[in-house]
Amino acid sequence: MVRQSETRSRIKRDNTDNLIELCSPKAFLKTYASNKQLRSKDLRNVVMNALKEGKFLDDNGWISLRNMGKGQNENETLAFLGQVAETITRAATQHDETLKPQAVACPSPTATYQHSILGYRFFPDWTAVFNVLSSSIHVDAKPSTVSASRKTPVKTLDIASIAEFKLEDTTEKIIDNEEKMAGAAKQLLEIDPCRERVLGFTMEKKRTRFWDFPRLSEPFDLNGKPELLVDFLLFVIFAKKHEIGFNPTMPNISVGGEDCSCYEIGNSFFLTVGSPLSEAAYDMVGRATRVWVVVGLFPDRNGDIDVGGRRFRRGVTRRVLKDVWLYDKAHCERETQSSILEKLDVKQKTKLEEYFLTFIMEEVIIYEGEPKRTLKKPSRTEVQPTMMSRTHMLRKHVRSVVNEECLDLFRIAGFIHRDLSGGNTLFFEGRGIISDMEYSKRYDEVSSHDPKTGAPDFMAAEYQANCFFFLPSPTDTTEELFKLQRQWFAPHFVHDVESVYWQYLWFLHNRIPKTPEPSQSALEKVKRQARRYFGHSIDGNQDRFDVIRNETSHILLLGVLESVYCPLILQPLDLSITLREEYRRVVRSLPMKKSDDAWRLGDVFNGDIYEKFLGKLQAVLDAYPDGYITLDAAR
Repeated sequence: MVRQSETRSRIKRDNTDNLIELCSPKAFLKTYASNKQLRSKDLRNVVMNALKEGKFLDDNGWISLRNMGKGQNENETLAFLGQVAETITRAATQHDETLKPQAVACPSPTATYQHSILGYRFFPDWTAVFNVLSSSIHVDAKPSTVSASRKTPVKTLDIASIAEFKLEDTTEKIIDNEEKMAGAAKQLLEIDPCRERVLGFTMEKKRTRFWDFPRLSEPFDLNGKPELLVDFLLFVIFAKKHEIGFNPTMPNISVGGEDCSCYEIGNSFFLTVGSPLSEAAYDMVGRATRVWVVVGLFPDRNGDIDVGGRRFRRGVTRRVLKDVWLYDKAHCERETQSSILEKLDVKQKTKLEEYFLTFIMEEVIIYEGEPKRTLKKPSRTEVQPTMMSRTHMLRKHVRSVVNEECLDLFRIAGFIHRDLSGGNTLFFEGRGIISDMEYSKRYDEVSSHDPKTGAPDFMAAEYQANCFFFLPSPTDTTEELFKLQRQWFAPHFVHDVESVYWQYLWFLHNRIPKTPEPSQSALEKVKRQARRYFGHSIDGNQDRFDVIRNETSHILLLGVLESVYCPLILQPLDLSITLREEYRRVVRSLPMKKSDDAWRLGDVFNGDIYEKFLGKLQAVLDAYPDGYITLDAAR
């Protein structure tokens, strides 16, 4: 049985190593915990005075923290934070009667949690929990005479904020807090599509940091700057749900005693059916793409579904809804479809339309009269050592609904997809469909400053490495040009084709044939090999690069996979040879400079590689009576 500490370590490693950004505590609060009414200096002074009158605070900081250390009981020492939150709530509401507390914040070391789905189990030392029984929280006239601590069960869907505490500030304790925070944040983001981010803080003795995954403040001395915690607590107690990181356009509702999500698009509402069809996130979910089967909701005063006090009845027709956060300057998919089709003649257009999704609606989500976008990063942000190579980009929130639960024509139209994956290459009623074209772009418009787009498991290796692997040797006439080769790279049409090859490899490593059933030892070898190629960052790794660069990579793959699959299914492995040949061919003529930030290969692309891929893959499918292969998920 896997120990919980080992699980936490793995989650922290997988989810924070390439995500964390540092900023000052003040910049953090201004960006991620900001509400003009709550940041009033008068309000803070009133609250600080109340805390001093209550003997929680003096000129030297938090009284209860000054003597904390090894040998003391953590729960007893930090229980005062519950009374601090009570005092803040009382003082703030007495000062400003328009303030209505939305959450109760207190230590919760022994609280029990009600989870909507199975998953990891973490128990934060402190939680702020939204009140779900009434519009406001009752504030007692007198402070609690006992340590405020949560004992009643808490639904994880109602958690507004979390924290982890340690009485010592050793490296071991700091790491343990980080692992617990990462684990708890993963759980909260994973189970609730409405939650976009997780706010919290960690404290090791007096060393304190604020968290808003994936952002992190620099550590500060809590006794030296007690007002920072006061500002934070004011926010988590009084902020509205949408301010603290919950999506206001997709409320969680209960239908027949089951938690469901309701998506709003324009004036229409859609109810989710079952679990998401896909989540385009590898680690923490948060603002990841989610794809659902949905049914429409229609206003009906006698309806059995309540959404924010309005009654609806459930429709019958099932649709597919996609909820995605696009880069701010990216085009919506329906717009991209139109741009591609207008570049084709009538015959080509008719053929390609068959492989496109049929949109019912698509729009950028509007909230309070403005397009919904991600928060701008804090000023003076420092990025931790990371493999992410592109600058911070704002994203906009887009939703679409389609009816349905082709690549060479993309090339003819001059577009590259830039995001082909197993999740957007679909099969519906006997036809293949290409979706998720928001990041598709004309090849002659690709810039070296574009953010990397796509799912890492299916990205072309050159695109991940940001360089061409098969350049010809320099000559006397090209030597000067080779000095600029770091500027040359831009994704092109063949990289889309390589993504098809990675989809093929992904299925070989993550799905197994129903018959004959392979041995467990053979499956273990496949699983070990899968870890070499899949589950890595957007910049790839050496093993992935070698699949494309190594002349015998298909033989190495065959050596492991042949114990699980019949020879017929493995014939397309040698398409890596086809890719190498094509990559060498297209770079024989070196890239040409088109602008200060863009180089392009010449008019060297044709349909030959598409025909080779189609022929090899179709030959395998044609050998099966139904035209497709039946597989199971790898165990």
